[in-house]
Amino acid sequence: MRKYILTALLSFTAGSIIFFLVGRSSIKIGTEVHYVQGETISGSVSNNQFEPVKEEKPDKPLLPTKEIEVQYRDTGSIRTITDIKYVYQVVDTAAIIEDYILKRSYILTAFDNKEHGKLLLYPTVQYNKLTGMDYSFTPMQKQKNTYLQKVWQPFISGSYSTLDYVGLGGGVFYHNLGFEYQYNIDIRNKPIVIPVVDDYFKRGNYHWFSGKYKF
Repeated sequence: MRKYILTALLSFTAGSIIFFLVGRSSIKIGTEVHYVQGETISGSVSNNQFEPVKEEKPDKPLLPTKEIEVQYRDTGSIRTITDIKYVYQVVDTAAIIEDYILKRSYILTAFDNKEHGKLLLYPTVQYNKLTGMDYSFTPMQKQKNTYLQKVWQPFISGSYSTLDYVGLGGGVFYHNLGFEYQYNIDIRNKPIVIPVVDDYFKRGNYHWFSGKYKF
């Protein structure tokens, strides 16, 4: 009995050392990239901060027009034709002043993506000029995590059976697929004398192999 136990312990120790060395020498390095939303920054820009770049007078300006219907009779026919034409409107000083003092606010999404974040602009136009601009910027912070993943993962195992067996062993996982070996020792001192059962089981030490899979 002691001889079997000593053999099992030596095999178990040697296998553990081998699996440990294999596991340390088989490491796969992986990298994960995450984008984390940062704190939103808001502010305003006054018209005093705007620097004029250029002022241009167009050659063909788009003047205010209005739509009118023109009816005329085709020559040699009693049919009346209605046509639509666009003519320049009469200058309306009151309307011009009203449009001049009118305050217009807009919203513009400059960009919105996971790498740079989101920038919103809120320009305001009045008196024929850009009078101000608010902004809201939510940055995205790039985080890169490097981790170590063992390709070969050794393990040790032990077992006990109510049939009076003790097992010592170990194995190794390659990614998710594993293999295990155990040496099972019969620790029963006095076998139960039941002829039928005793003949069927044939007690004694034995080797045990198994496969495993990690989900």
